[in-house]
Amino acid sequence: PALLQEQELSSSEANISWQGVRETGTSCMWTNCDEVALGPTTCHHWRCICKEGYYYNKEASKCTAEPTDLGDLDTGGKCRWTNCNPSRGLTRCVSYKCLCLAGYRAHEGKCIPKEGMRQTPETGIACGSPSINDLCWKAVDWAMYDGIYADPKEYPGLHAGASSFDEFQLFINKIDPVTCPKPCPTMYETFSSPRLLDPSYHPVKGVSYGPAPVKKPGSPLNNDDFMADITGAMWADWGRGDLQLIKDMGGNTIRMYGNDANTSHRSFLDLAYKKGIDVIAGMSDFGFTQGPDNCLINDWYCFDEAYFFYHKNLLMGFAIDDFKRYHPALKALILANEPDLKVHPRSLTCRAMASVFDAILQAEKDVGVTGNPIALTITWSFALFPDAQVHPNAPALGQMEEFWKCLQQGTDRPPINYKPKNDLVKAFRERFVHSFNTANKAEEVARMMLDKYVHSSFWTHELKVPVFIGEYHSVHGDMMRDLSTAISMAKSSRYPFFMGYSFFEFSRSYWKGGPEMEFGMFGYGDCPLMDMNYTGLTYTIWNLIPLKDRHHSDLPAALKKAFLKDPGLPKLLSHPHITCKGSTKGLP
Repeated sequence: PALLQEQELSSSEANISWQGVRETGTSCMWTNCDEVALGPTTCHHWRCICKEGYYYNKEASKCTAEPTDLGDLDTGGKCRWTNCNPSRGLTRCVSYKCLCLAGYRAHEGKCIPKEGMRQTPETGIACGSPSINDLCWKAVDWAMYDGIYADPKEYPGLHAGASSFDEFQLFINKIDPVTCPKPCPTMYETFSSPRLLDPSYHPVKGVSYGPAPVKKPGSPLNNDDFMADITGAMWADWGRGDLQLIKDMGGNTIRMYGNDANTSHRSFLDLAYKKGIDVIAGMSDFGFTQGPDNCLINDWYCFDEAYFFYHKNLLMGFAIDDFKRYHPALKALILANEPDLKVHPRSLTCRAMASVFDAILQAEKDVGVTGNPIALTITWSFALFPDAQVHPNAPALGQMEEFWKCLQQGTDRPPINYKPKNDLVKAFRERFVHSFNTANKAEEVARMMLDKYVHSSFWTHELKVPVFIGEYHSVHGDMMRDLSTAISMAKSSRYPFFMGYSFFEFSRSYWKGGPEMEFGMFGYGDCPLMDMNYTGLTYTIWNLIPLKDRHHSDLPAALKKAFLKDPGLPKLLSHPHITCKGSTKGLP
């Protein structure tokens, strides 16, 4: 009888301690609660229930943290005895309250999409991107940069460093639709030949982007890859918003410099694509002249280094769809920046460039990237070389002609002595565009180079190779006039081969000091927006302030006038979504 009373008391206590929305429906009489499958749980009277602060999410089949922003989610409906009324929209029952699903907010008793979210017409379900403080963002960020590296098999169909934020968000959504809404679908364009070679493609209205986040010459800078995902504090919408700023100024192209093949570039390319900004990436000088086994010390044989780094680029965001095609935001790759000033003796420039060119083609072939082909280019200096074999009095054009002549004659001949694995002449005809850097005024560039280009080997009935300026900024000129003049020449009837230019540069390179302080349309102000941890160091992301040319014109206004015919300064400079930090731990 005593035992029976104890059993009856235990049964009564079990009934009294029923936990409602915390009940998972799983027993722990013989085994422990499976927290991997169920989430944060505890064993209570032989039943697995969610821990305090969690509820059993039926959609995800696991315990989920109770939301804290109930005022934004609470429709006012109750679900203690019945389900939520369908008239309230997409809801879930949490602690007997009808709360809106992720991506929605309560309005007059119904769930409507939050700002930044929208309903897809096929399903009527909200889609969108979470903000950086949302639990969904944190879950996706952890999966992208921690989870998949620790246990790749748990993320079938996803690739570390290559899959997008949206793809990871969709994966989280399938596991826990309450935490994460579905991402809105992105329709990636498809093309069969390089877009920059299409005569009908828009002129290049570009900005050269190398925003080193230091304000003092000589400050340590371990890496200059600013299209890396981790540098989003500068270019992302949740950061300083540099990509949006370039778009607001009328820019449609961004020319990049550093390229760390060990880091992902997918988020940068995705955001650029969504904003309609083409990306011209470059091969880093690390493998060219700086690394431990660079091609300078290998007598300018560059194939091995270039292949090693570019093969990794293709696997870390440059290619999509299981590496079958290029990311459509990526429109061109600069094989080297001003190699004519770096290769000594200059006679071996062709060996260096042919081996890099060959390595890029081979890496594409080995990975299997065939769709959305990008243009390939070498960005030459505007120097004159009197010993040039062709056009010795035409800066940049002489270097271009020399390289083309070398390819046609065969690079396996002395003194080049390089036997390519691929048909470089065929690839040149199908994919090459020309580019050069200059600090000359528009009229000087036209007289010294463009007027001669029309009579060169590159603009004939048999061969059409367009050209763009990779760095353009004359510190001596009136930029309010000169930038507009230069863009008016792009794809004009006089210069149909001239694609446009990339203004040099987005922000002042304080770390270089000296003459480089003359360039940059933005300087760094005194408002620390946030700290950025990058390559083991902490940098301060400062606000941007407009700089003036020698004629006292605001450079951002001059560029905006050239691109949009509107000289007004961009509104984003006020950084309305970020307040100044009281202090910073970043480098000076």
